[in-house]
Amino acid sequence: MSGHNVDDPNTKRRRIEFDDALKGYYQDHDAVLPGENTDYKSLTAESVGSLILGCLSALTFISMLFVIFPILGIILGVTAIRKILRATEEHAGLGMASAGVGLSALLAVAAMTYHAYWTQYAVPLGYEVIQWSDLIADPRTGRIPERILKLSPHRDEQGNVHEGTPVFIQGYMDPTRRQTEIRSFMLVPEIKRGGFGSVTPNPSQMVDVTLLGDLRVTYRTNPVRVGGILTVNPEPALGTTPYSLRADVFR
Repeated sequence: MSGHNVDDPNTKRRRIEFDDALKGYYQDHDAVLPGENTDYKSLTAESVGSLILGCLSALTFISMLFVIFPILGIILGVTAIRKILRATEEHAGLGMASAGVGLSALLAVAAMTYHAYWTQYAVPLGYEVIQWSDLIADPRTGRIPERILKLSPHRDEQGNVHEGTPVFIQGYMDPTRRQTEIRSFMLVPEIKRGGFGSVTPNPSQMVDVTLLGDLRVTYRTNPVRVGGILTVNPEPALGTTPYSLRADVFR
């Protein structure tokens, strides 16, 4: 039985044709389509994390305890941006990281502004705003306005005792010798000055404020806002105010 001659020209030609056929097979399956980009870029985890934390930064409006979210969102976003810029051919997610940083910073600033406003200017929950005009007693009878009497601790016609509704009022601290660690002061609607010093206001336009607990303040010339339980003395001594306020809020 005779074998194939490896040196036979026909055998060599068939082997070359077979090899070329295999090359064509693999080339067809691995060919790159025109315009197709085969460069693969991995999406950085920091970019994704930054965007998620940026969305969670909205919780800062509920409480400043959540400020950790925008802080971490900015840190992760900046880290992702630096990582991507160092190897743009390997990493993707620059837009996502930038959005995470921007969203975190924007919501953090907005939340801090929101809380600052509510802390400084807004009426505390459960407190009722009163104006100085509400406190003016009847000039003929000296009777305290009915609304103020209902807000202060009192006993109604049925004998029920009301502990009073917390009130919130804005005014000025009447000048005092003490400038720091002030625990009590007189609150007035405005500071009037005559030729020889301050002018004594109407007693029903004054509120004797006592700060509760460890609350102490320094003297201020700008308006202050005070909240607490307002007590009324229907028959004050001559020249004294009928109103005293035990304050637990000072702004």
